[in-house]
Amino acid sequence: MNKNEGWSPEHQGNDVEEAYASIFGRGKNGGFDDHGLDVATGDVEIPFIQVKSSVDGAKAFLAKSIRLHKFIPIALGDPGEKEEMLESLKKFGGWVGPDIPNREKILQGIAGVRELCYSV
Repeated sequence: MNKNEGWSPEHQGNDVEEAYASIFGRGKNGGFDDHGLDVATGDVEIPFIQVKSSVDGAKAFLAKSIRLHKFIPIALGDPGEKEEMLESLKKFGGWVGPDIPNREKILQGIAGVRELCYSV
């Protein structure tokens, strides 16, 4: 159970962005032409994140990152505590909520995409 105020499992799409924006306290930038910078974090190392509510959406976004050789940190699924998410974003390039099956495998995949984008 997530203890973050103002969030429930029913949030989808834009509602998920709102949940992350509420936790980071910086508002959301999300929109059709936001260039993948959905939510400001207020952190110098990870200033913005892309938010996805589905694994399929995350895969499509990461595939585009590889094609463009441009990595943007990504958050998938239920948000967690702010510091826990920032730690994961810095370590793997992503946060995967506890509601997502194969969480560790997905985090390793995100880290691999980040490495691939930066190696070219």
